[in-house]
Amino acid sequence: MAASLTSSVAAGDEPPAALPPARNGEVLEDRLRKLESLNEQILRRLEDSERDRRATHERYERLEERYRDLSRKMEPALREPERWDSPRPGNRTEPSASGEARVGREQGRRRGSGQGFESFLERSEELPLRAALEEGFTLKSRDDEYQLRFRLLDQTDLKVFSPGDQVPARSGLFIPRVRFYWEGQLTRLFQYEVSIQRSVEGVWDLLDGNVNVVPDKRFQVRFGRMLVPYSYDWYDHLEQYFITPERSLFPLNFGLSRSAGLMAHGFLFDDRLEYAAGGFDGHLIGLADNNTTRDAVGYLNYRPFLRSERMPLLRNFNVGASGFLGKQANMLHPLPLRTSIQSSENDEAAQAASSIFLRYNDDTVDFGGRSATALHMAWYAAGFSFEAEWQGGRDHVYRPGLHALQSIPATGNHFTLSYFLTGEVVERRQVVTPLRPFDPARGLWGPGALEPYARFSQLSLGEAVFTGGFADPNQWTRSIDLLDVGLNWYLTKYIKIYFDWQHSMYGSPVLLNPSKDLYGRTNDLFWIRGQLYY
Repeated sequence: MAASLTSSVAAGDEPPAALPPARNGEVLEDRLRKLESLNEQILRRLEDSERDRRATHERYERLEERYRDLSRKMEPALREPERWDSPRPGNRTEPSASGEARVGREQGRRRGSGQGFESFLERSEELPLRAALEEGFTLKSRDDEYQLRFRLLDQTDLKVFSPGDQVPARSGLFIPRVRFYWEGQLTRLFQYEVSIQRSVEGVWDLLDGNVNVVPDKRFQVRFGRMLVPYSYDWYDHLEQYFITPERSLFPLNFGLSRSAGLMAHGFLFDDRLEYAAGGFDGHLIGLADNNTTRDAVGYLNYRPFLRSERMPLLRNFNVGASGFLGKQANMLHPLPLRTSIQSSENDEAAQAASSIFLRYNDDTVDFGGRSATALHMAWYAAGFSFEAEWQGGRDHVYRPGLHALQSIPATGNHFTLSYFLTGEVVERRQVVTPLRPFDPARGLWGPGALEPYARFSQLSLGEAVFTGGFADPNQWTRSIDLLDVGLNWYLTKYIKIYFDWQHSMYGSPVLLNPSKDLYGRTNDLFWIRGQLYY
């Protein structure tokens, strides 16, 4: 009511005159009449203001009702389908006043039985999109049903070998990985992932390309080219999250990497148990499927204390196993065994980027059955990370002159430990956000996140690799111990630098330089890797 009176005054109406002061001789009755008259004028003004407010509100409601009527009349016209060859304006993405974008989506559908087959487009469905820089640059609808996320990984290595005159390994700059990722979902039922990579070989090609169908997190089905679920070192986390620059010796040389296949996977028992099982194309070298058989692969990871309130430090304790069984149907020359790079080819760049401790003779081929198992344990508590895995496998090889295939067993293991000196807490290997990032461009002069680490890795092959004539025992070794000691420096959430010293210890002297007849029981690698990932 007070507001209405104020509005009336603001509109230009003169307020009633104040009651004049009493004059000498004025009687009390006359003074009371004037006071009543003043009160009546104030009440009339207030009633007029209230009538004006109600009239304005009624006009607004009538306008709103007209808007709703027009919207209902327009809706059937918007839903009317258009033929595929009808002229229509292009669907351009334009920013709205709210900072969002509206994207047109065209759909085709099949007509009913008896009407033939004719493709036509329904109306465009406009989806308001939100953009965010989270783990990658993300576009998503307001209800999160549709998402597209773009990520980039770039790694550059500086490697200095000692002795420095090794051949083919040589000191220099190398690019182990440049990757572009496109991933997201088309409703919550369908997730997708497409990525391309340029590896040390210098060739761009498909890395991943798969669809994950998610009716329930307990049972999901993924098909396409994907990470094969063998070995915790391979399957649990990607290369950008590693403690050390590269994987340990056994998965580095005998892991299945990525293949095309079909896999069922999910999380059971309140997310305590993760499982994966599937069939894959079973190729060993390169990107193309050069094998006619399929590998059966299985993986289990159990976190028994994940929901424990009594033992919070053990919540991220992991234990599990994995394995595969397959057959190499086409004869294939095996790759040499290396210390510091995983490569699907044996070109000049791959040979230069790592020391080699066993090279198979030219007439040796992989042929026949192969299998492997692995047992793993991992524990992440506060700033600590501990990972350990034991692997064992068996390949069959052949060379001219043999009457039967020869089985070559291989075993390996690794133990890795790291700790964040700067107070960061980890629950698993994932993106690390420094508590005090180093980013002078934004006025941030913190130390970043500092994580020293150490890893011991071991690999041994059976004596048959030499006694069967598949490799030269005078030049190579069938056993190696590898020690990595270093520091990870996370400048920001997106920038990471590895500083690593890798010391190789061979069971027998290894040929380091054929032209100089140089052999060694040990050699060293001083390794700096710069990584960008967002």
